[in-house]
Amino acid sequence: MKIYSARLFGLFSLVWCLVFAIEVCASSVAARARADKDELPANASYLSPSGEVTMSWEWLTLPEERIMALTFDDGPVERDTEIAALLRNKEAVATFFFIGYKVENNHEIVKKVAAASNEIGYHSYRHQKLNWVSQTDLKEDFRLGKEAFAELGIPLTWFRPPYGLFNSKVVKTAKEEGMKTILWTVDPKDWTGVGPDVIAKRVIRQFHPGAVLLFHSNHAATLQALPEIIDTAKSQGYRLVALSEWRRTVQTAHCRKNKRYCPPTMTDTVVASTPEIPLKLEVADTPTSSDSLVPDPTAVKLEVGDAVAAAIAVIADSAPAQPVRLVSSKRCRHRTPMPVLPPPDHPDQLSRSSPLPFL
Repeated sequence: MKIYSARLFGLFSLVWCLVFAIEVCASSVAARARADKDELPANASYLSPSGEVTMSWEWLTLPEERIMALTFDDGPVERDTEIAALLRNKEAVATFFFIGYKVENNHEIVKKVAAASNEIGYHSYRHQKLNWVSQTDLKEDFRLGKEAFAELGIPLTWFRPPYGLFNSKVVKTAKEEGMKTILWTVDPKDWTGVGPDVIAKRVIRQFHPGAVLLFHSNHAATLQALPEIIDTAKSQGYRLVALSEWRRTVQTAHCRKNKRYCPPTMTDTVVASTPEIPLKLEVADTPTSSDSLVPDPTAVKLEVGDAVAAAIAVIADSAPAQPVRLVSSKRCRHRTPMPVLPPPDHPDQLSRSSPLPFL
């Protein structure tokens, strides 16, 4: 009986291992097939784990402008200044995620990168796996990191956990420190030591609107691959931007497509931005007869400058057919219906709106 039970257990274990191996192989084949077809490579909810709602790929593929966000991890290192110079020559910007203890010893590099219109993000203080540390150590990590950046007067908006490892504790702590946790959608794995040709090929075949590209600036092959990546992106109509502009563009597209999810301040912004139009009235001389005390309406002339006239036309064209009901910020949550507004003439008209709930 014991021999029979042992054989049965061994057979069960073998079957389980075979099923697991088949699932792993199937997922690998599916991922490669998606990459070959230039489909999106990862789960969208992984991109922004701090979001209050699940992000769909539709939101990332809607931007009116074809943009992709460039991000570089593991600095500051000397090569970051070379990358910043290359980006300036190529008319592109990026977000650099720096490690706290390295910042303390490389102030000049950080200043040069920031001076080139790039954004600076936080990549932990010691580059350790934060999902394994205690809450006390986690808070200490953020405290030390913020102190290192405070010496340079650099505010921190974005946070990327080392190795992409996080849990609810890490995300919550980052949010309490005023940072949004962000990851990536395209990872060429440049840290594995592959050559620049392989890095460029892996990135280019996964281009998609709204992509967040991950690179590591402490590898020489990354810098060597960048010119081909940037030139190819531009030839396909993409602009390479930092995360803040990426967020605004995705937000604008999201508002245009799903109008009921628009930020609560959007309608307030539209109304508050209506300019006060000074009008100069010139009334013709009235007749001296007592039976005509009111001047002829046709004698009233309105002199409005060309710029003001253009503003009036824009407001008139974009005005909704029905009155807009302003919704208070307390009531306007994620699922609160918003008034249907016509699409703006240009995406920049909504770029000043407050962030969406998922970012």
